[in-house]
Amino acid sequence: MGRRITNGDDKMIYDLRFTIYDFKPKTENRNSKIQERGFTLIGLAIIIVIIGIVLMAVSRVHSTIAKIDKEEELLFRGDEIKDAIDSYFKNGNTYPRNFDELLKDQRGINPRRHLRKLYKDPITNGEWDVIKDKAERITGVRSKSDKEPLKKANFHEEYKLFEGKTKYSEWEFVSQPKIGGK
Repeated sequence: MGRRITNGDDKMIYDLRFTIYDFKPKTENRNSKIQERGFTLIGLAIIIVIIGIVLMAVSRVHSTIAKIDKEEELLFRGDEIKDAIDSYFKNGNTYPRNFDELLKDQRGINPRRHLRKLYKDPITNGEWDVIKDKAERITGVRSKSDKEPLKKANFHEEYKLFEGKTKYSEWEFVSQPKIGGK
């Protein structure tokens, strides 16, 4: 604030002149801290937006991978059931009346299992749409789903008919047993 000055009489006199700096409010520090906080909030908001965008992309990829897995499982399960129907037919020249006959075929001396277990439709996680012949015997299965498949080409030779189909319900796993090893 003031400075001590001495005159020739050794009396102390206080210089009461004040400099501008003595009364300058410390607004620079406060403003800079507020500005730093503002930049921090903006930076945090940008980081949150970026994380949100990344999470959306990851969820899309995860959803696509899950759909591909379900399609592969549909092909596997449908093929297993179709092969079991083929095996049942080869064992007695007739198709099964229900799935229980595929699980335990009582037509011979020793019961035979053409299907290890009854699989659910992996797309609907429910029952299959059963394809029957005129005698009301099971000849195949298909999904009940009307969703559009991801896979529309490059099927195994046995399922070339699936190419270009627009619904899972159009993927029909129908028994076509080869009689006599043909």
